[in-house]
Amino acid sequence: MPLLAGILSVLALLLAAATIVGVIAPSLFRNRKTGQVPKRLSVLVWGCIAVFVAMVLAGSLVPAPPPAPATAGAAANEAASGNAPR
Repeated sequence: MPLLAGILSVLALLLAAATIVGVIAPSLFRNRKTGQVPKRLSVLVWGCIAVFVAMVLAGSLVPAPPPAPATAGAAANEAASGNAPR
């Protein structure tokens, strides 16, 4: 699953770059059949939605970090190290 999360993260980065390019020059996303050029706001909104979905999917696939080792408690560590509050 970490591989798929990495792939989705890279996809989100590419979608973000495509969104920026589309806002600057929307004629690059011209429909070849009709010749229609999308509006800048439309490119921005759909690009942000696509980036958000890709990042949510990537974030849900990242494995959880390993749990921290169990200790006797914070007070025991402070007293043993000599850094207890005075």
